[in-house]
Amino acid sequence: MLERMRNRLRRSNDKGFTLIEMAIVLIIIGIIIGAVIKGKDVIKGAEQKKLYTKFVREWQIAYNNYYDRTGYILGDDASDDNAIRNGQCNPAATAGNLEAQLKRVGLTPPSEGPTGSSLVRTYTDSLGVQRTITLAFDYNATIGNFMRIAGVSNDLGMAWDKIVDDIMDGTEGELKYAADYTAPATNIAWPSAETAPTATAAAIVSLEF
Repeated sequence: MLERMRNRLRRSNDKGFTLIEMAIVLIIIGIIIGAVIKGKDVIKGAEQKKLYTKFVREWQIAYNNYYDRTGYILGDDASDDNAIRNGQCNPAATAGNLEAQLKRVGLTPPSEGPTGSSLVRTYTDSLGVQRTITLAFDYNATIGNFMRIAGVSNDLGMAWDKIVDDIMDGTEGELKYAADYTAPATNIAWPSAETAPTATAAAIVSLEF
């Protein structure tokens, strides 16, 4: 009798998982994978927002504060704040030039990033490629003074466009896409996030003054 009970218990243990049990395990695994993917998206979104706030927005605020305090354009001249001005941003202005102009009137320049420059940041895009992002103050006869941020990957540009203009088409609002920042054009949509940025592509941020 005891031997029969042992055999029955042994056969019961040999059955393994039932279909229902396996289905439950697969559902749990799917939920975990989905949570991990969602978590990565949340982290990426937070990184994109921080990069905008602590980089692009800080320079935009510095530019506006400089104008409010002096009545002049930051980066109008690359070397001497007391030189003759023409009201146009000089794309040759370096981080040192711009920081010196801000400090000269009692303003604190934006902080340096991990790259050691206040005008340069790095970002790993959705393709896993690290991009070097460079900000400069520039001028174009069509759109006036603007900030151009070169090296911006398309996924980052679209994320910034959503933050700034609440739409990420690249054609409207304060932040736009330029396929060639040497001659910024309007009404050009952001390319796919799966497309690598071209050498002359940039995010263009219009400036008030």
